[in-house]
Amino acid sequence: MKILIVEDQADKKDNIEKYLLDNLSDISVNDCCSLRGGLKEVVTNPTYDLILLDMSMPNFDPSEAYYDDSPESYAGKELMEQMRLRGISIPVIVVTQYSSFEGGSVALDGLSEMFSDQFSDFYKGCIYYNSATENWKSDLGKLINSINE
Repeated sequence: MKILIVEDQADKKDNIEKYLLDNLSDISVNDCCSLRGGLKEVVTNPTYDLILLDMSMPNFDPSEAYYDDSPESYAGKELMEQMRLRGISIPVIVVTQYSSFEGGSVALDGLSEMFSDQFSDFYKGCIYYNSATENWKSDLGKLINSINE
């Protein structure tokens, strides 16, 4: 299984990658840290079996001239919109540290429901990541297993 992690926070990315490597066999993991980096990777290498996608991240990589480390709240949604426009339907699981968006007016469940409607051909679910608990690991494992069935 070839997995792409699109995540700008190194600790979170490392924890997710460690979980994957410790719990899945026959996998390879690549990563990107921005919307643009993730889109470029998906377009040039559309052979991924799964994308683990952060919702809030910078638009550009730190190496790019336009880099601004201010995260874009819906960068993950933008990546999925770009995938849909290009006919790319690699399964996506959103892994986010936020339980709500838009100043608390949109809960994570509501966001996931919206994504299920808009990106039904490839959106597989949403995981609430919290480094202080282990719940995200079992939730992620269940979603990955459902994709592999």
